[in-house]
Amino acid sequence: MRTSIFDYVGNLDTLLAVMVGALLATAGALAAEIVQERLGRRRRQRDAARFFGEIMISMDQIFDLACESQNVGDRWGSYTQRLFQTASREASVYERNRERLFDILDMGLRFEVHGHMLRASVPIASLIEQSDQIDAIQEQLDDDEALSDAARISLQNRLGKLSAFREGALAAAKDQRAVSSELLKKLEALAGVSFEVSY
Repeated sequence: MRTSIFDYVGNLDTLLAVMVGALLATAGALAAEIVQERLGRRRRQRDAARFFGEIMISMDQIFDLACESQNVGDRWGSYTQRLFQTASREASVYERNRERLFDILDMGLRFEVHGHMLRASVPIASLIEQSDQIDAIQEQLDDDEALSDAARISLQNRLGKLSAFREGALAAAKDQRAVSSELLKKLEALAGVSFEVSY
């Protein structure tokens, strides 16, 4: 039995319908993937902005408490030093999660956040280190009665320098604290939340 030309044309219609269906399905899947990727990128950016904003506001609050505590009792007492150490630990949370910064698409904002965190955390870490050295020298001066006059003068000079360095580190940290509110406003725009906190 001979096959008619019309059978071939009918088969071509079916083949053409299958090809068009496959192309439409592929295009639809690609469009859905692009939309999903964009939505996922926005969500990750929003989450990253919230995360870094919360770290910054937490550091700021603890730092403010530490500065306020200097007005009561011993200016560099254990309570104040523990608050500065807590602020430093908050900075280490940023350091451990720094790769999330790449979820923020604005490169300029990424640089601002990273620069701010460095300029805020390094002075705090420095004043903690200097406080430890000052405490150790003070303890040595108080406890070691066998120190010669020359050794005692040398330690007191070292104490004076460390105290000056610590005050400089505190001033640098306060300067950086003063500019954090502007950066928080930029993060708020991405995060979709307000970082205004009253305590």
